[in-house]
Amino acid sequence: MKFLLIILIFTGLYADDHKYDNERHLNKELSHLSLSKQQNINIKRVLKNFRFDLKEYREYKEEIEAKRESLFIQDVFDIEKLNELNIALDARSHEIENRLLKSMHSILSQKQRREFIYYFDDWEVE
Repeated sequence: MKFLLIILIFTGLYADDHKYDNERHLNKELSHLSLSKQQNINIKRVLKNFRFDLKEYREYKEEIEAKRESLFIQDVFDIEKLNELNIALDARSHEIENRLLKSMHSILSQKQRREFIYYFDDWEVE
């Protein structure tokens, strides 16, 4: 039983390491929104900013993860510092999502917003 558990944990860790290898580019399908030419131009600008934000977020997330690992290694575990790091990371991701939604909201029509939000899970910052 222990052997099976170790294999499952190792497999999960290995699979998680490679989870984001192909996510360096943002491949979001918006053709279902029937965007106008001007909307396409505006959306491209928004997506360019979103890509830049995601790149910065990934770098920030790596820094936070390194700090969390450092906290765990210390002799005394500082749960308050861990909470601060987690809150900061969550705040950054929400900030990026909010900026995206605000930009998309101003570009899309009411009908397009309904169609866009249906697939919003694909756009969440993780």
